[in-house]
Amino acid sequence: MENKDIAGSNFNKILQMMSLNSFAMSFVSVFIPIYLLKLGYSFQMVMLWMVIQHSTLLIFSFITVYISNNIGLVRCLHIRFVLLLTYFSLLLFGLKDIHILIYIIPILIGAEEAFYWMPLNILFVRNTKAKDMGNSMSKFFVVPSILKIASPLIGAFIAIHFGFVALFAFAMFLLLFVFIPVLPLQSEKTNFIFSFEKILELFRNNKQYFIPEVIDNLTEDAMVVLSIFIYLKLMSTLQIGIIGTITSAASLIFTFMIGKLTDKWNKYKLLKIGAVLVSLAWFVNFIIGKFHPYQWPFYVATIFIELALTVFLVPYSSMLYNQARKDDAQFIILREVPVVLGRIILYGSALLLYNHLPILFILIGLIFSYFWFLDTRKLNQELSTPIL
Repeated sequence: MENKDIAGSNFNKILQMMSLNSFAMSFVSVFIPIYLLKLGYSFQMVMLWMVIQHSTLLIFSFITVYISNNIGLVRCLHIRFVLLLTYFSLLLFGLKDIHILIYIIPILIGAEEAFYWMPLNILFVRNTKAKDMGNSMSKFFVVPSILKIASPLIGAFIAIHFGFVALFAFAMFLLLFVFIPVLPLQSEKTNFIFSFEKILELFRNNKQYFIPEVIDNLTEDAMVVLSIFIYLKLMSTLQIGIIGTITSAASLIFTFMIGKLTDKWNKYKLLKIGAVLVSLAWFVNFIIGKFHPYQWPFYVATIFIELALTVFLVPYSSMLYNQARKDDAQFIILREVPVVLGRIILYGSALLLYNHLPILFILIGLIFSYFWFLDTRKLNQELSTPIL
């Protein structure tokens, strides 16, 4: 659904919500795996946590859109907040003593993420224009980065000096305000048709994105594994905060620049350049992780991989969200299948290679070379009619 009001308020409201959420979550998201490790849970258990979380996300993606058919997208965000409050509370006050929660909390997180990302993605697609998607996508990445640029470092300071309870409580307070900007969009609903025939039709029309989405999300989420690996090598919460801040700063600089180029340059060539850089970045991480696992090499590698991912993701995401314009919620939910599959492959592989994680990094670089040879023009089907 393409809004006539796109240039104005609706897109800005969605951007404000995204920015507030990114700001609040940036204080804690990178530290959740660290918190689990500090409680004495093994690396393997943290990876299993991730597998459960993302498997639940896939299931609840369908449930979220089904519910949004009836209550609307914005009210789904209210449900998300209740789930968020519940899992934060259990994480802080129950997990240390009630070990069965290690299997329950990731289910709540997966559900919470579905009730956030489904409405956000659908609202974003409905309130952007195809011709300006590169610029819109850069704002989608850049504006949150401006707010959260120092958050990981501040989060590390709070965790070190006041504890994780204070850190999570602070983030929870900020999250109270996340859905306020989009309250005027209460009438936004979905009309998802749950039928085998419709899902099969959607897959046939969008199958060109299946393997790319598996590989893209495998690679993006590998940054989580990299952060855990860096923590295990440096054993420093502060260093993870510094690296998170470096990543935000690099994202801010690179995304704004690449977003402008995507609408003006050949986005297919730009995507290819990005794909080569991403593979090279993971090869560099393999070398550093295997032979030079120290503070400054990790800083340099973080900047390099953020540049590489930005060059790839802005043109790729522009194509992806323009494709979503044809089928609205149906495309967004179908996309979750390869998204989650890629993440499960990643965390399952990390679980198997937990004593040899640098090998995983070089494997990711090799897998990403798929985009070197892909005819990316097939990803960007021209849109003949807007979504209604």
